Amino acid sequence: MTRASTWTNSDGLVVGFGNNFPERNDAGVNEVDGNDKSAQLNITFQSTSGASGAKVSIPAGSIVKNVYMKVGTAWVGGTSLTFGDATTAAGWITATQAATANLTASAAIQAQGSYAYTSTEGQLPPKAYAAATDLYVTVAGTFTAGTATIVVEYV
Repeated sequence: MTRASTWTNSDGLVVGFGNNFPERNDAGVNEVDGNDKSAQLNITFQSTSGASGAKVSIPAGSIVKNVYMKVGTAWVGGTSLTFGDATTAAGWITATQAATANLTASAAIQAQGSYAYTSTEGQLPPKAYAAATDLYVTVAGTFTAGTATIVVEYV
């Protein structure tokens, strides 16, 4: 039986068997070219958020060169998402960028937070992390649908 096999008992509790795939929030890391790496974090409207939730762990001495989000299924019902670290929750992807209106099916969102390397800021250096750091999603509001993949490119 898969997790798709669920039912609601008399108390209103949803019961199911099998893996609950939306809770698999650990990022997968791939070597892209030489020392370059790419971490992908798959999230859904059911993913946990904040420092103890869905995250990408960046090793000490890493330099993050790029962050972007690819929306799968449109997000419905909430207010916004942000993506950043413990210092700045919207350091990479801001609430304005990831407002519900922008989280439409197949949308691509390029990071423009305070850490991001954007065309309007000239030639800022990429963000360096001296210590191991977790980058994570923070959710505002209660979403009822939505999927996305966040990609972090670093050296």
